[in-house]
Amino acid sequence: MAFAIASKCAIVTGGASGISLAFAKLLVQKGAKVVVADLQRTPALDELMKQRQDDIFFQKTDLTQWDQLHDLFKFTKNRLGKVDVLCNSAGVFEPPWSNFWKDTEETSYKSIDLNVSALMKGTRLAIRDQITRVSPPPSTRTVGVILNVSSLAAQFPLFNQPLYCSSKAAVSAFTRALAPLHKEFGIKVVAVAPGNVATPLWTEDIKKVFRADDVVIQPEEVADVMLRVIEGAEYPGGTVLEVTKGRTRFLAVDSPVASGPGATTSNMGVIYDETITLLDQERQK
Repeated sequence: MAFAIASKCAIVTGGASGISLAFAKLLVQKGAKVVVADLQRTPALDELMKQRQDDIFFQKTDLTQWDQLHDLFKFTKNRLGKVDVLCNSAGVFEPPWSNFWKDTEETSYKSIDLNVSALMKGTRLAIRDQITRVSPPPSTRTVGVILNVSSLAAQFPLFNQPLYCSSKAAVSAFTRALAPLHKEFGIKVVAVAPGNVATPLWTEDIKKVFRADDVVIQPEEVADVMLRVIEGAEYPGGTVLEVTKGRTRFLAVDSPVASGPGATTSNMGVIYDETITLLDQERQK
């Protein structure tokens, strides 16, 4: 069931920068209208909104606060009338303020709240909106799409970033679990799993893992694949599509770990050793 993006209405979370901004820009270029949800605007987003002021809008949103998620959907429906596409692309790569090993949080892991809980709640709200547009099941057309951004990290363990790889594994599993929504109600829930992308998500710590010959993927390359997954009939609900440099691959639960350009971080041992040192210091306290 193909799904043309032209004239559709979309929410893009985390859309002020990185992959999300590249995707929001691509959507408006293809004729969609977009609401960007993020904590703050950026100069790059401001420039896009200036150029396409009738097509892209901003709603300040802390996605971890469910009341603000509800407000986001209300704003979008009031402004655009409906939510044809939800792109759950906001996320963090285990930053210092929400890090399993640094262990500074007292009430919850905020990175899990954002990477997993906010994504799941946003998905539920999108389903509630989209399901009103379908005939009794089974469906013969795609009425809406929910696109989640997972990661290659979902496929293999990262000792120094256990929250991140676990959160992305949850995103992939969640996407697969919702596969029946497509054939029953025409709601397509799919995911992309990018490799090493040149975005602000990378902290200074994680930049240490790259060697000069490691390849990174540009956000625009991932955005192109995201659009393809949304529109293409060959990507049914439950699809998790790996994205590395110049190629894609369907990921099954037992798919082997990715290799090749855009998938390698040759100096990963550097931050592995740093984590071991941190734990040894903790042991000696």
